[in-house]
Amino acid sequence: MTDLFLSVLGTSASVSALIVLLFLLSPFLNKRYAAKWKYLIWIVLALRLAVPLGGAPGRSAADVWQQWREKASTTAEKTGETATDTGTVPGRLVVEVPAQMTVPLPVQTEKNITALDIAAYMWGSGCLVYIFINITSYCIYRRRVSRRGTLVKDPVVLQQFLACKRELQIRRVVPIMEYPGAASPMILGFLKPVLILPEDRYNAQELFYILKHELVHLKRRDLQSKLLFMTAGALHWFNPLVHLMRKEAVVDMELACDERVVQGADLAMRKMYTETLLSTLHKGCERSTALSTGFYGGKKVMKKRFQNILRKTGKRNGRYILVCAVLLTLSAGTLMGCSVVKDKAEDSDGSLTESAENFPGDAGDTMFAKMAGSWIIDFDRTDSTIWGTGISFGDSMELSESGTFSYYIGIGVGGTGQCAEQGGVVTVEVEPYEDLTAEQEILTLQYHNDGGSEYILMDWYDEDVYWVRNASQDAGSAGEDSAAENTGDAVQTAGETITLSIMKEGIPEEKQAELVAEDGYILYLPEGEWQKESADTWRAVVNEDVRLWVAGFESGYSIEQILADEGYVADKAGMSKQEDGSSYHVRLFEAQTGVWCVFFCYPSEAEEGWGMELPVIADTFAVLLPEEHITETGALSAQVLGYISDFNYGSNTVTVDRRDWVTPESGDWKPEYDMDAGFEIVDLEGADITYRVRSDCTYHVLAGGSGPAVDVGEDEFTVYLREADYPIFWSLEVEGGEVVSIAEWYVP
Repeated sequence: MTDLFLSVLGTSASVSALIVLLFLLSPFLNKRYAAKWKYLIWIVLALRLAVPLGGAPGRSAADVWQQWREKASTTAEKTGETATDTGTVPGRLVVEVPAQMTVPLPVQTEKNITALDIAAYMWGSGCLVYIFINITSYCIYRRRVSRRGTLVKDPVVLQQFLACKRELQIRRVVPIMEYPGAASPMILGFLKPVLILPEDRYNAQELFYILKHELVHLKRRDLQSKLLFMTAGALHWFNPLVHLMRKEAVVDMELACDERVVQGADLAMRKMYTETLLSTLHKGCERSTALSTGFYGGKKVMKKRFQNILRKTGKRNGRYILVCAVLLTLSAGTLMGCSVVKDKAEDSDGSLTESAENFPGDAGDTMFAKMAGSWIIDFDRTDSTIWGTGISFGDSMELSESGTFSYYIGIGVGGTGQCAEQGGVVTVEVEPYEDLTAEQEILTLQYHNDGGSEYILMDWYDEDVYWVRNASQDAGSAGEDSAAENTGDAVQTAGETITLSIMKEGIPEEKQAELVAEDGYILYLPEGEWQKESADTWRAVVNEDVRLWVAGFESGYSIEQILADEGYVADKAGMSKQEDGSSYHVRLFEAQTGVWCVFFCYPSEAEEGWGMELPVIADTFAVLLPEEHITETGALSAQVLGYISDFNYGSNTVTVDRRDWVTPESGDWKPEYDMDAGFEIVDLEGADITYRVRSDCTYHVLAGGSGPAVDVGEDEFTVYLREADYPIFWSLEVEGGEVVSIAEWYVP
């Protein structure tokens, strides 16, 4: 209990500083950024408060207390301040601990109780009382609604409610109840939510906004967020800043909900929405529970909401502000952990030795990290005649940070294994690629770094083999890592050809593969070695029994079960089966449009040949998004539609709230869409996407908002975008991850 209390105390102190900082920055953030970003920052802080762990593993405020107790105990022993020895040894005080916190209280108990123990028990009792009050009030209010409320069966309300659910893509069943004691419309319930309406009558427009507002709360899981804030308040009930944070977060939650409801609406509709909010207030009714979306907040807060709703100017995307807040929240605990580490390091000369003894694997992990990468033999210091003419087939050694090892030298020499480190020397028992019945060879590796010149000295059967880093391979790996970090971009670049590296019988083989672009996907096949047999099916030129084919399935199909019924069983890479002397394999790729399967088969006796090559080919498979296509230069290009939420002239970036343009002719048309309009703008799931704008990007706007298209410069486009008094729907052409064209979309 005491350790947990001290952890909470340390977390509360560090996060309180961030709460104060956010309050100070609130005027600036409220003016420039959408409310949802500040609301998300509150959630990050509440999550940090609800998980009172130290920033570094095992180093929290509890560690400080434990360290103090150990020092106090050591000091007491050395100074003789114990019950059995009253002598003193001057000059041996290590740390001063307040006596009122560490000295046992004068009570007769089996266990010594300190003031800190009492404080911890008081804190725990306060947490229980806080939780009990909130949960009890919630249960009482829920019971009143169940007893006095009535289910709404009005077809007008139910039809409007169904239309709002479809617009927001909410599938779960949510009953509507009318409760005379409700202060305002609200969502109540975590597992089985219920929409509560006051005993009042609303016109169709008011009903639309009321239902949409509450369903936005439901879709964004605001009730779960409120539960998180309640948990943070319970753990930190003694901290008034946490209660202020909770109150401000609820206000920002409502502002964010308002912004989502009126997104894309004109000024007249926004005014009507504010009138609807005003009409839903019932001050004379019962006070709603804190664990609901019911909210009033007073005249000042309502005025703030109205001003935010009627604001004409757009607000910036706050993604980077949120990232900074997350990093700052995490670093607060990390800095606290570092200060404790420093104190521990200064305790005594033997503390570092003790740490090394407790964690014997750390040195090995560091050594493996230094040695990780691709290495080749340095023949300036190594005798190449050891392996004869076979050395002309190349050499390579690969080590990972976890200690996995593989190498080959020429023909027939090489294998894999797991490294072990002791005293700065790494040993590895190698299982050879060839002649698996032979005894495992044991190699020793010594890592050296002489003034930035790295090499590994291998003892290979009493022969010294020097290995140096393979600069070209490591550079390629770095490029792959960089590409992997950017997989969130909407488009990537697909080269016309790539080099496939295939390990056959312990010998690496490289093949040039060419791009194959089909309907919905791309892959790479070795040049001149494959022939297209039919749609989405290829066979090897040299062996008709070797085939590869692709099949796509819509979402909802149980692909694994279908394959299992056909005899496939799960393996490490996907699913496979043996049938009529052939090996059948399938790789599964999930995408927005469904599930794609890459099948391939080959004779079972060709496991060391085709069994090594075909998985490498299958791994080149990639799914194209519906709006993507391949240009003549081999770049993946996409048309992106939506509203521009931010255009940064200085950094040449544009942020888009992506939408889909659906017409009755498309397969995505739904019955609830407006047939008279002939189109529907559908909001796409996911956060806004930011693209870099190419320096030669072209800009096109519609004269008078309807046409014809006029080419403008970047400066003119910036002014046009800033001064627009209504949301403009845009089409962006994105190629190679960069925007090459921005055009205003014609809306009939």
